[in-house]
Amino acid sequence: MTRLFLRLWLITSACFVLSVLGLNLILDRFYSPRLDQVFVQQIRGQVYALRDGLAGRSIEQQRRQLARWQPHYGIGLALLDTPPVLDAAERAMLLAQGFVARDTYQWVLLPVDADDGRWLSLRLPGEVSMTMHMTVLAYLGIVALLGASIFIWVRLLWRDLEILRGHADRIGAGDLHARAKVSPRSQIRVIVEHSNRMAARVADLVQGQRDLTHAVSHELRTPVARLAFGLDLVEQASDERRTALLHGMRSDLAELNRLVSELLAYERLEHRGESCHWPRVDALPWLQQSLADPLRQAAATGIGLALRRCEPACLHIDGRLMQLALSNLVCNALRHARSQVQVSLLQIDGACCLRVDDDGEGIAEADRVRVLQPFTRLDDSRSRDTGGFGLGLAIVRRIAERHGGQAVVSRASLGGARLEIRWPCAPA
Repeated sequence: MTRLFLRLWLITSACFVLSVLGLNLILDRFYSPRLDQVFVQQIRGQVYALRDGLAGRSIEQQRRQLARWQPHYGIGLALLDTPPVLDAAERAMLLAQGFVARDTYQWVLLPVDADDGRWLSLRLPGEVSMTMHMTVLAYLGIVALLGASIFIWVRLLWRDLEILRGHADRIGAGDLHARAKVSPRSQIRVIVEHSNRMAARVADLVQGQRDLTHAVSHELRTPVARLAFGLDLVEQASDERRTALLHGMRSDLAELNRLVSELLAYERLEHRGESCHWPRVDALPWLQQSLADPLRQAAATGIGLALRRCEPACLHIDGRLMQLALSNLVCNALRHARSQVQVSLLQIDGACCLRVDDDGEGIAEADRVRVLQPFTRLDDSRSRDTGGFGLGLAIVRRIAERHGGQAVVSRASLGGARLEIRWPCAPA
């Protein structure tokens, strides 16, 4: 704190002194001619009265007259024994004004009688000037007051910085729930608020990574256990039985591959540093292309899949990511539908809405938020026949957030679940 205070004090004091000196020079340069004119107007009447009162008198009479006037004047009056020597500027002033000013207008000389060559000297009191030590003391006092003000400001600022430093140390030590508290009038209150939000974000990320690690380990346990069990059986099985076991082990490896692929997709969507200026995509051709594979899957399962509506003519999206989201929504609907699934692309209140409805059992209202979290499945089945790892809707939610929107779960008009992605129609 001391180094910060001294730096600010020295820099501020130097700037103050230099600015005062520079301002004096500038003001002297611009206002000196104006001050000269003001002085001439102020002294002109006295010069005329003195010259008129002394004109036509002898030198003795003039001295006696000056002695009578002196007690009533605030300036010194005296006759010069010899005429002064004038330079070119003073001669020009004499011709223009009728008198000569010297010593910054504190000494005025004027001719009384041009024939006799007598001159009158006027000694004006002038301004009261401070001595050098008084000027130095005045500047030192101002600098001391400036230093006291800066010290108070630095002390309060340093106190809040110490609070922020302690907060950073606690976060670094692993206390992710630590939060810094400063006065509402603190000068770094905005920085502290951003630091607290950053700490909360880090805490959420770390907790999410922990949950993800626990969920991944749980999901991996089942196929790995089946593989280990299958290897034990292969060693003792006959040739015909070994073929069936190897087919099952290949299915387990395919399941592991799908899990890793979905994990990578989910993790990539966590990073939000990519550009959000999405390209323009024609809506209907994109929908038809995205539904090509789900239509074949629906035909294989005997469930009707239909594109019901397509209102906006174009979209501003990442076509690849949104196609992945639509595929996950449709696959989820096909998994739970009884006979039909409907896909719609709508425009509602300036927002685009990609909607998938099914006629299945639906999702209870209490589970509509939880189902969008990773590794969340409403059934407890771990069989490959039911499919899914609980990552599909979580990926959909992150894709919607990447587009500045959200994923919404509600009840469909068909009686089952309605899953929607809503995002702004105009590009960000």
